Amino acid sequence: MTPLKVAIIYNDPFTETHTGSGEEDAIVGVLEEVVAVKKALLDLGHGVEKVPLRPPLESVPGALRNIQADVIFNLFEGFEDLPHSEPVVARMLEELGMRFTGNSSRTLALTLDKAGFKDVLNKAGVSTPAFQVLTPATVKSFSLNFPCIVKPKDEDASHGLSPENVVWGMEQLAAQVGLISGRFRGYALVEEFLDGREFNSSILGNNQPEMVEISEITYTLPPGLPRILTFESKWFEDTEYYKGTGVCCPAEIGSELRDTISSIVLSSCKAAGCRGYARVDMRQAADGSINVLEVNANPDITPELGIARQAAARGMAYTELIQKIVDLALEP
Repeated sequence: MTPLKVAIIYNDPFTETHTGSGEEDAIVGVLEEVVAVKKALLDLGHGVEKVPLRPPLESVPGALRNIQADVIFNLFEGFEDLPHSEPVVARMLEELGMRFTGNSSRTLALTLDKAGFKDVLNKAGVSTPAFQVLTPATVKSFSLNFPCIVKPKDEDASHGLSPENVVWGMEQLAAQVGLISGRFRGYALVEEFLDGREFNSSILGNNQPEMVEISEITYTLPPGLPRILTFESKWFEDTEYYKGTGVCCPAEIGSELRDTISSIVLSSCKAAGCRGYARVDMRQAADGSINVLEVNANPDITPELGIARQAAARGMAYTELIQKIVDLALEP
């Protein structure tokens, strides 16, 4: 294996201002991912440069032009309150002719718009929960079935998700639409809430991606708490959600359900134009059907989480996973 010069780009968490919102933990958490990827690359014999990106967005092209590397390891997740800066930075890399890991700017933009991408999934024949995009001014046009879950339209990492996001009537709905639209750029994504089993699965590959493995999110929560992956369940260890949310990987499912999920995962990633790696989040409806909640085109690759956990279940060491991601970025 020929040693490479690899530059890791990521958003500098110390420039973010989520102070007091509780969400600074998620932003600083990106550093754990950076440290792990850097160590793996060094263990593989590559040269590594860390390049933290800082706002304003207009300054980023200059920072990218100064990089001297064979490949960019793209861990940039977007600047605070500018989620669309994530695909914009990928487009900058494309325009500069730089090789980088993960998905294209088009795929990142497509999957970031969760409501718009649900239309893409429907056209591809992939089931997804019924939804509407609402604001306080349009909440009276609500036409779904309760219960529903109210989410930010273009966020990830469970930002903005709490037990109160699951609503059972118009008064709760109006309050949550007002809260979410007020915090997250004026819009709320409202979905019919599916309370069945929750799965996620990752893919690796470019033109012919393969499913890595299937995980099931398991819940042991007190009565009355909805079974959802809240912000607390990911970041706050002393909460009921963190303690009551687990992962089973590989998921304990039969071969028929496994084949169904595999087909849905690959179809969803094809519809998104995924390459490199991605993760698909799913829920089972009351009739047993699998519904795609979203495709995460830039998922966390911290060891023992997500795709890294699924790769390990297949016998792939973390360094092997990181090398595979780099190799995929260098493919024509």
